[in-house]
Amino acid sequence: MNKRWVHAQKSGFTVVELIIVIAVIAILATLGIVSYSTVQRSAADKTAQSDLTLATGEMERSLQQSGGSTYPTSLPTSINASPNIALTLKKSGTINHYSNVTAVQNGVLLAQICQDLVNEGEGKGVNQGGVTKAFITSCGNWNSNSMQITGWDSKVYTTPVSDTTLLAYADTFTTSDTYNKIQETVVKNFYHQLVERLVLQGGFFPVTSFWDSWATPTNGGVMQQPLGNPIPQPYYCIEATHTNYGDLLWHITEDLKIKPYSC
Repeated sequence: MNKRWVHAQKSGFTVVELIIVIAVIAILATLGIVSYSTVQRSAADKTAQSDLTLATGEMERSLQQSGGSTYPTSLPTSINASPNIALTLKKSGTINHYSNVTAVQNGVLLAQICQDLVNEGEGKGVNQGGVTKAFITSCGNWNSNSMQITGWDSKVYTTPVSDTTLLAYADTFTTSDTYNKIQETVVKNFYHQLVERLVLQGGFFPVTSFWDSWATPTNGGVMQQPLGNPIPQPYYCIEATHTNYGDLLWHITEDLKIKPYSC
């Protein structure tokens, strides 16, 4: 006689199946949170940029009311920022603009702006210990085809020097020194301001020539060419930040172009 074995039918879930279900739910929940966070950040970015655009209209109206000579030294009261957005007028006044600069004068202007930023303290930052450190210390050149930006991470740039070259270095710069992590922000801000100011002050990219420090009228080197007399132009810079995103920072100047990082 053949015996027929009857297996009991399973009911419920095994421990392994429960673990799998929980894992899937956790993954889906994580993806949902990340997606929602990304959407929120994108919305905050767009709001900040929209507020900056609206603020420029009020600044231009104030300029016209002053006769076209100067922008206001404080934000007009008609400018109302969106919730969680803070608008700050960081700079207002005039900026020197040079016309018809030669290739060598263009290199002179870049070097001058670079050193101006150092002198203004834009190469410094406060580390985790509350100590102010100079991460970029000087700018200079010794040859007609190169320029050096000196600091904790010194860089030599050879001609032609493009804006994309400078910004690519700034935007990808990282440090493993967690105690001085602020160096990353300092480098990014410094280089973005360097690129922006050259164009604002009448320079251009790529920079194709600097000058030889040893050059004289008789030895064949490339001599430094002094800049002409500048024409002061009205200038301002407004920054936008968000209370929920400490790394969200945009700014705009009178050229009406919204740019990342600080003024």
